[in-house]
Amino acid sequence: MPSLREYNERLASMASMGRVTGTMKLVAGSHLHRVQSELSRPEGFARDLFALAAVATQPRFAGHRLLQPPPERDSRILLVLMSADRGLCGGFNTAVVRAAKEFHAKHAARAAKIDHLYVGQKAYNALRGEFPRAVKVLPASSHPDVKASDRVAKFVMRLFHWRFYDEIWLISNHFVNSMTNDCRTERLLPDAHPPVPKVQAEPMPLPELIEPNDGRLLENITYLWIQLSIYYAMLHSATGELAARVMAMDNSTMNLNAMIKELKTQRNRARQAAITNELTEIVSGADALN
Repeated sequence: MPSLREYNERLASMASMGRVTGTMKLVAGSHLHRVQSELSRPEGFARDLFALAAVATQPRFAGHRLLQPPPERDSRILLVLMSADRGLCGGFNTAVVRAAKEFHAKHAARAAKIDHLYVGQKAYNALRGEFPRAVKVLPASSHPDVKASDRVAKFVMRLFHWRFYDEIWLISNHFVNSMTNDCRTERLLPDAHPPVPKVQAEPMPLPELIEPNDGRLLENITYLWIQLSIYYAMLHSATGELAARVMAMDNSTMNLNAMIKELKTQRNRARQAAITNELTEIVSGADALN
């Protein structure tokens, strides 16, 4: 049985860990409130962009590569994986890693190669041993901005335009509520679709104007769809990470408090046993003297 000193040292260590987890919960909670307010920021632009969805259905663009289905065999796939740069957020990163492995199991038979583009270090650390083909590893921000999504969108659009890849896919966590994240797998290219806003806008009638017939109109609109999709994914990933960290730190603090309570009970029992043992020795000694 541990000594009283060992019990006290363990209790002090657990109390220190409880202060750390409590502080991390408060910090993540403060960031969470801010990033939750940012989730609705692109909705106005998304409604306006959604109204231009009819452009992609025009017959003159029917043969464009951006709208053609991917090859059924020997397809070259770029998989964009969004995770966190840090841990201590429950199963947030594990969901992305599991979805990536399921994607490989599902598409490996028809794919010539599957490369990864990582936004967030944790997924890269978990998958680099099993799937070493990493095109690039980018940091994940707790407060994403349009510039970060713009860099990723331009990069994947160039790779698709230069025919390095036939398909671009995205795996990321979608924030549902403070306790739930939904890991989603969606194809960005080809046949991209704009993110559907909460309040849908009716597609606007296309004006009879002189428009380019060489596909530049479709390419620019598709780029905006991709950029907006990635921006949405970054916002939801950051929000889901912070919400998962708040829950994980709250659960850790509760578990620590339960362990501290149990350890205090064990310490009190050990102290009472030591006192009883000392009293027994005193009484035995007194009886021996008599």
